[in-house]
Amino acid sequence: MQKLKYPLVALCIIYLFLIFLVSCAKPHQVEFLSQACIVPVSGYEYKTCEPIVLIIDQERYVIPKDFETDLASIPRLLWPVLSPRYTSFVEPAILHDYLYQCAGFNNRKYADEILYSALLSKNVTKFTAIKFYIGVRLFGAFHYNNSFDMNCMRTFNE
Repeated sequence: MQKLKYPLVALCIIYLFLIFLVSCAKPHQVEFLSQACIVPVSGYEYKTCEPIVLIIDQERYVIPKDFETDLASIPRLLWPVLSPRYTSFVEPAILHDYLYQCAGFNNRKYADEILYSALLSKNVTKFTAIKFYIGVRLFGAFHYNNSFDMNCMRTFNE
């Protein structure tokens, strides 16, 4: 019985850290005004076949046609826990990929908060949105583009 004590304490600390992480997320108003149209490019890569129009915190944005995305970059090993199988994930995943690639006028935390809010706006359960948010907060740095691209900013803020 004594051997379980320390792993249980470690799990409690991790759980409290994750709860703290989610509680730090600032809520945003996200409304998609158009549906995503995507076509396969190769493997798990897609591109948008029409612009995606949306509103974030009362500002209008446009993700351009031909934007390349992999949707949710979730390793197959985690699909039983966090599967990207629902259509309600498509627009939020494309938006998140775009924010990660157009990083010059926002930061990673903002992009992750927008993903969380966008998932909720598409009626994804709060539990699932939290799982996605925790996943991108813990592992998203590997995909985040820190460079500034003025063309990217112009197309997003049309």
